[in-house]
Amino acid sequence: MSRKKTLPSITKPFSHVHATLKTMGFTELPSREGSTYELTFRDSASLQEYPYRIYTHTQENGQTHIDLNEAGFVAQDNIPVSATAAAQEMLAELQQYMEYGPAKTKPTESTPIGKAMNGKMANNEKEVRQLGKVMASLPTNSQVMEKGMMPDPLQ
Repeated sequence: MSRKKTLPSITKPFSHVHATLKTMGFTELPSREGSTYELTFRDSASLQEYPYRIYTHTQENGQTHIDLNEAGFVAQDNIPVSATAAAQEMLAELQQYMEYGPAKTKPTESTPIGKAMNGKMANNEKEVRQLGKVMASLPTNSQVMEKGMMPDPLQ
């Protein structure tokens, strides 16, 4: 007999919860006590879609509470194993992001400003000539206006 893994309840600021769920592909469905977030899983064999929802609750202190055990598919019957496995993997990833934030990478040394190539349109004379030919073939603002179009705004 296997037990269902108990998932944690997480309380975080709304901005963190909302940004994390949106980044993971969820769409927000407003509700009275908080928000419901939905993500659709697609079964590649049957091409059926299975909506999966996570419910958030706004607490009195303004924090947003998520009980990951409440999360689940809208329709509970005939959910393919592939969709269920994808949902479990997504929940584990969501739990990690909610509790610890995204994986932090060690900052690398930045390039000194003297060596950086910022603001350059071309790296050598050959590229400058090629860029000049491309720009020569572009219409001027007056030619664009003669065709009844709006030119690009001034840079």
